Amino acid sequence: MTVLRAAPRSRPAAGGARARSVVGLGLALAALEVVAALAGVLSRGAGGTRTVETIRGAEAVLLGDGLYAWDSWLVGAGNRGQDVVMLLVEVPVLLLVLRRWRSGGPLVPAVLAGVLAFHAYFWVSMTFATAQNRLFPVYVACLGLTTALLVLVVLAVDPERVQQALPPRPGRPALVTYLVAVALALTAAWLPSLVGTAVTGEVAEAVGPYTSVATEALDLAVVVPLVVTAAVLVLRRRPWGGVLTLLVLTLNACIGVLLMGQGAAQLLDGVPLTVAEIIAKMATFATLTLVAGGLLLRMALSGRGRQRGRLGGTSWARS
Repeated sequence: MTVLRAAPRSRPAAGGARARSVVGLGLALAALEVVAALAGVLSRGAGGTRTVETIRGAEAVLLGDGLYAWDSWLVGAGNRGQDVVMLLVEVPVLLLVLRRWRSGGPLVPAVLAGVLAFHAYFWVSMTFATAQNRLFPVYVACLGLTTALLVLVVLAVDPERVQQALPPRPGRPALVTYLVAVALALTAAWLPSLVGTAVTGEVAEAVGPYTSVATEALDLAVVVPLVVTAAVLVLRRRPWGGVLTLLVLTLNACIGVLLMGQGAAQLLDGVPLTVAEIIAKMATFATLTLVAGGLLLRMALSGRGRQRGRLGGTSWARS
């Protein structure tokens, strides 16, 4: 998140009531997220996995104990890994960016929007792709807070200022290449199985104990269009292209760290994963995360150099 230092300080990104509302709602969100994550980490029962028959007549292996007892072994174990990452990484990052929000800067609203886009993605997944448990009201509350925060922060974004403040490196070709790679990776990861299920009719095996594959639908119906839109706007040199690109980079970095924790927890818990699944899902997304982190770091370093006069005052808007 060092990209937040890419531009000199200015007055707060949003003054008065809106600024106070963002900080207050953000702190409330962070508090609820800590409660939810601690509950997931600490609620472990004495039982183990068990095999059940779903309402569609297929067999599914459930985690069997703790808060995620009614989730599949894959999802439940992964959720425990996510909870650890939320406590150690994602909530601290949210608090850090909220602190920067109070001091201002043209890039801060766009970065905070990216962080909140991650939290929205996470709580949509927990609300609709996790078996309902006793913390379901907390999930709904977190999703509601994130939605309100995201609207307030997006309204504070000044796309012209963001475009002028973005450093010249990495350039447009590198960013467009990254955005296209993200769209292609997500499409290749999820579309074949969605189409295959529709053709063969083998829905029971695909969804397991759930009603649908919500994560795949979320990626294909929300994330991919967002990424493609960002790429098109960057190519057309539109100000919102820079905003969406910074948002996507931040979102990718946050999701990637979460997925790494999820995958590690699944492997440690002994969830049976094929080599193809590990390569296609974990390795691919880990690579995209590292690329996103590298691009954010390059922006931060380029921005520092421009502040010191090393880049001749050039900007991303004119590169």
